[in-house]
Amino acid sequence: MLIKGFYKIQKIRSHDSRISASIRLNPDHEVYKGHFPGQPVVPGVIQLQIVKEILEESLGQELHMGKVSSAKYLKIITPEKSGKLQITIDYQKTDEDAYKVNAIIGSGETIFTKVKMILK
Repeated sequence: MLIKGFYKIQKIRSHDSRISASIRLNPDHEVYKGHFPGQPVVPGVIQLQIVKEILEESLGQELHMGKVSSAKYLKIITPEKSGKLQITIDYQKTDEDAYKVNAIIGSGETIFTKVKMILK
């Protein structure tokens, strides 16, 4: 985990080429002191990192960020209001030993983030 203690995986399931995970954010993490004091927000780059780490955990291999073709931040994720998140990752292995990833970060009916990227 790149940012130790930022979140905890509560449940992770994998079926075919889909991963479903539940995580709980740590609202007391020091990242929020700088992003932003008084109104903590989960940084977009950390959201991408979380998707990468969940795929790594499920596949049992280390991956590296390739290309992010689309990252849509639809709603702000705050650690206290959005503490428990659902992450859905659909992936497909390419001929270049990479993974084409479509991921959604949400909570209940709310979608916070949609991401399309390549991980190698």
